[in-house]
Amino acid sequence: MSSETTSRASWFAPWSWYPSPTTASIDGTVQDPSPDPPTDGMTPSERIREEALARPDPTIEEMQASASNAILESTVANRSGWTSFFMSVNRKAIETGTDVKRDENGNEIMDIDEDDDSASVEPKPEPKKLPAPQLTISEDVKKEASSKRKVSAPPPPKPPASPKPSIASKKEKKDKQPAPPPPPPVPNYVLPTWEDIFHTQPRAQPPPPPTSSRLLRFITGKGKSREDDLPCMLQGDEAGWAKSCKRVVVLGIHGWFPGAIMRTMFGEPTGTSPKFVSMMEQALENFQTRHGFRFEKVTGMPLEGEGTIGGRVEKLYNALMGNESWVSDLHDADAILVATHSQGSVVSTHLLNRLIEEGHIVTALSVRAMPDELIGLRRVQRVCCLALCGIHLGPLRYLSSSSLLQPYFQYLETQAARELFEFQNTNSEVSKAYVSALRNVVHHGTKMVYIASLNDQVVPMYSGLFTSASHPLILRALYMDGDAFHSSDFLSNLLVLLIRILNSDLSDSGLISLLSEATAGSLNGVGHSTAYEEIGTYSLAVDYLFRTTPGPLGAPLHMEDFDAAQEQNDYEIPWALRDLIADERVRHLVGSEIGVLRGMFGNWKPRTAILRDVKKKLGPIQRLGNIEGRRSPSKL
Repeated sequence: MSSETTSRASWFAPWSWYPSPTTASIDGTVQDPSPDPPTDGMTPSERIREEALARPDPTIEEMQASASNAILESTVANRSGWTSFFMSVNRKAIETGTDVKRDENGNEIMDIDEDDDSASVEPKPEPKKLPAPQLTISEDVKKEASSKRKVSAPPPPKPPASPKPSIASKKEKKDKQPAPPPPPPVPNYVLPTWEDIFHTQPRAQPPPPPTSSRLLRFITGKGKSREDDLPCMLQGDEAGWAKSCKRVVVLGIHGWFPGAIMRTMFGEPTGTSPKFVSMMEQALENFQTRHGFRFEKVTGMPLEGEGTIGGRVEKLYNALMGNESWVSDLHDADAILVATHSQGSVVSTHLLNRLIEEGHIVTALSVRAMPDELIGLRRVQRVCCLALCGIHLGPLRYLSSSSLLQPYFQYLETQAARELFEFQNTNSEVSKAYVSALRNVVHHGTKMVYIASLNDQVVPMYSGLFTSASHPLILRALYMDGDAFHSSDFLSNLLVLLIRILNSDLSDSGLISLLSEATAGSLNGVGHSTAYEEIGTYSLAVDYLFRTTPGPLGAPLHMEDFDAAQEQNDYEIPWALRDLIADERVRHLVGSEIGVLRGMFGNWKPRTAILRDVKKKLGPIQRLGNIEGRRSPSKL
């Protein structure tokens, strides 16, 4: 019994293996610290291991009946050992008694309360940050933005339930609870909205001039008529002149398609000509339903053909002229809508120019040059071209300078892909030809709608908006994915405000081109291909054609030289911002909005290093005083 007790003490109390002045056994007797010399040639550790293996396992009854605890007793007897220091702290945790709960197999059962730790330490609620106001007067956009904030807000913490259920019951409740419904999709935006553009000056309908001014213009033939102004919203019927329109033609022209290698990797392109025709026809259907009337006939004409700019214009023109029913419907149409994307924006402008020059499209300006015998045979047609993510000023600059992509465009792609980079310089031959065609198209009263994408990974914002061109008939907007847009984001609101300034036929002082690269999407993104999936972009073109005045005829197109190959100097941003705010006409139109932007700057928390650097350069906006108090008389 003594040897068994000693072996058990050695087994459960390994610190007793180390020498000490006196070692107490489990029964309290003091033993000699020097062990007896082995008589069977075995070391003490080998003898202990052999005795432990030979000892039979105790039964469950013996374990329960035993009131002694080897660890506790050895801790009391060996207070000089280092282990007793740690074990004495949690002595209560190792005590055994009759109150220990065990299952049918003799295993100890422990009750663990999951909520004790979480209930004891309550996280401090973070201060609630109020959202910044939106720079829009559209109530629909404000409601969508507020609903987005409600969806994204975390649910409030639930108070702990009383009494606390067991672990098993909690698991059963979790299994029985149905999965929460997915949050509704975040809406996309096309900004500025119709209300922001046509319910505010200078595109809001001005009051009629006094009788004296009209009489003076009638007598002298001089003065500024309404047709010389920017297109304004028609008064009276919300449908504008659409109810007097009977036949509508929709032309769909796709953009540049990558080569076979890229199509094999990423699949076939989705931005096809039939897609654009279908989306524009849907926008027309929504317009008719909203205003309660029907067109007699809507003819869709998807034109397809790949290649360079000149080659595509020739192919599409021949495809259109080869279809006699299409030509007949084109001649009989009251309104013509064109929906295009990327490279197709340039191709569509060349095609419209050719159709006007050859008399297939009759405008209010071309009818004046018709012989008298032909004037009654053809009606004056109104035209509007929607260009989504147009490549007017070429692709992003880094695509041509990238060591990874440059060999691909040089050796694997066709001449059509390399031709796109020539548009980065407005003095190139292809760019000059394009500007010449555009000048003639807008000279004949064609309305142009340029829409860029905020996170476009191919076309920069200044190219999609064609910021180098200035004409009263050009209308611009920015498409934003719901995930990429934040109503309280300073940069998004600044960009929308700059587009409103461009739509007022004023200069943005080059700020959009300086901020474009900072907002470009990643190369594997989808920003270039999502704009044509949004019905709001097509609806903007439909409303612009039917619900606004024709605008000026023969107004000149102003162009500024631009070369994207020259790297932009970001340190010009604060100077461009200062130049913009110093313009008296800008302060008169959007002075209050600039003041709101100043208040939003502190809440802007950019996440990337590029945007944080942009924030530093836009910091001087905080030093503005009361800009509304420094308004000057309008010089518009």
